[in-house]
Parts: sequence; C-alpha cells; structure tokens
Amino acid sequence: MNNLIININKILKENYPLEISFDKIYSLSHFYISSNNYNKFFPFNINIDGVILKGEYKNYKIIQVKTTKILTWKQYILLYVSLLNIHVNPCVNKDTFIKILHTNNYLDILNIQKIKIKKNKNIIDYKIEYKDTPSYNLSPDNKFNISDKDNHFYLESFQVNKNYEKLKIEIDRLIKHRDKYKTIHFHLNNNGGGDNVPAHLILRCLVGNKKEKWMKNIKKIIKNKEILEWDCWAEETKDSPNYSVVQKLNLDNLPNYDTKYNGKIYLHMNKRNGSAVFYFITYLIYAFSTKINRYSEKCYGQTIKYGSIESDQLILLGHSGTSSGDVNAIQIKLNDNIIVNCPTQQFISSSIKKSDYNRFWIK
Repeated sequence: MNNLIININKILKENYPLEISFDKIYSLSHFYISSNNYNKFFPFNINIDGVILKGEYKNYKIIQVKTTKILTWKQYILLYVSLLNIHVNPCVNKDTFIKILHTNNYLDILNIQKIKIKKNKNIIDYKIEYKDTPSYNLSPDNKFNISDKDNHFYLESFQVNKNYEKLKIEIDRLIKHRDKYKTIHFHLNNNGGGDNVPAHLILRCLVGNKKEKWMKNIKKIIKNKEILEWDCWAEETKDSPNYSVVQKLNLDNLPNYDTKYNGKIYLHMNKRNGSAVFYFITYLIYAFSTKINRYSEKCYGQTIKYGSIESDQLILLGHSGTSSGDVNAIQIKLNDNIIVNCPTQQFISSSIKKSDYNRFWIK
C-alpha cells in the first residue's frame, strides 16, 4: 500500500497541473486505477454488507477478510471505496460497486485470500479461489424505452469523432424546429460524455443569442502550467481550440434564436453520464431552474454532494453522473496488470460554479 501511495503521488505531481495528493484521488473524475480482472470472480454472490445471498453458505456473513492485512468487512469496504472515483461510491452507484467488488483485484491490498464467515454461532474459515465463470448475474437492466415522437432527442454520446453523424441529425433537428415543440425530451441514458461542444451548441439554441450572466469563458490549466482561455459559447470561431470539433459536426446552421425557449424540457439522466453530460445538465439547470437546492451527505468515508431544482420549465428525471472539471487523462502502467489513468488538464474557471463540481443532480 505504501508503494502504491508513493507511485500515485509521483504520477500526480508529474502529470496533473494542480497540487493534489493520494487521499483526494476520488475527487478527480478522470483519475482511476484499473486493477480489476473482469475474468475472475468471487466464489460467492454477496451484498454490500458481506452477506452471502445464494448457495451452501446462504445467509452467512463475512466478518473478516485476509489480503496483505487482516481486515473487518467494514474496513475492507472503506478501503476499497477510498481507491475508487466518487461516482462509484455505493451510495451513488451501488450496482457498479457491487460488480467491481465481485471481481478479482490485482492490488494485493484488495485481493482476498481468505474470509471468515459467520451465521448465528457458526464461524467458518474459507480459502478464496476466484472463478472463471460466476454462478450469479451482476448485470443490471440497461434497457430504455424509445419514443418515435419527434420532440424526443437521443444524445447517446458526446464523443464527436465517433458520433458526429447522429449528433448532427439531432442538433440540426433541434435548431430547425425548436419552437415547434411545446415540450422537449433529452435522453442521456448511458451517455458517457466526450466533447463539451454539443452541450454548448444545444444550450445556445435553447437560451437564444443573448448570453446569460452565468455563461462564462473557460479557463484551463494544462500539464506544463500554461493557462488557456476562450469563449466556449462561440466555439465556431477560428481561434477556439474546438473549432475543428464544430467543423466535424457539419451542422446545417448554427443556433440563431433571438428568444429563449419557453416550453418544458424533460431531462432523462442516469448514473453512467460522463463529464460532458454533467456540463450539459448543469447548464440547463442554470438556464431554466428558479431555485437550486444543494446538500451533502457523508457516505463510506466520502462527502457526496447532491442537488435538486425547482422549476416550471425543467424536469429532471433520474440521477446524473458528475465531473470535477479535470480532462485529458493519460494511461500509465504500474505493471502488466495495473494501469493508472491520470488527468493532465483542469478547468480553473468556467460557467460551472466551483461548488457544483462533483455534485450529482437528482429529481
């Protein structure tokens, strides 16, 4: 564990442009340690409390684990959570955490060798051998209803290079027919993010040509400490770093409404939404909500920030992902099985309030 901390701190110092240490890695959206073997599975199907759900030892509870240390089940869970990004905290995304928990981990401190299980007065020591095939199903249902109504817009990915054709169709349609719709539905289910450009263009279409007070420039610090600033609400200008992204979309027309959209907007979110989607959701909240309710909860050793809104126009459906404003991660191999993804850039000011980074929006 000490070597891991030393290595992580070194990687952060060499690549991330702001000062941060190992104990805060959970707060960086694009920092994560890839150390799970998704081809090896825990022999028991367990819940977050360590209770075995099926089989010969059903209803036995794990009270102790042995890795390179002997830990109680609670200590093990807290340790595991501390090494993951905040979006995988069990209070935010229990399904994903449980799936990760059931896989073999190449980090010795998380690799379970033995467990002690208890039911009533019976206590059993059990040597763990991870299995090639699980005897249980951990895949959540990711099916979503699709409407054929033309006021429903499906934004499956904001990665322009990979999804520019679909994005062009949806954004062109919105720009052309905005005021035809009394209600607009944006479907963001499983949109893992990508470029912020689609979010900026769609918001310009909905807000109109008059820039609102919350619409600020982006100022970004990069690995070599250089600071870049530009007007992200005019990405089509040639001096914008995202000029080529706008060109790739090849829109029929850029947004050019004098008025603000006055209909209702339904925002279909889910926990797999990536950083660019968080920007899109937060922009809409700033533009169309009348009141924002912000609060925090302590959960598994981390502070989780939530937000809900009051609005006559914007309706949030589901639970968003989040972002910390860091971008452009690189991969660094610690060994053949462990890869560290570390961001090399950070937004130091933008339209997003600093207090809203790492916030999850809920209905």
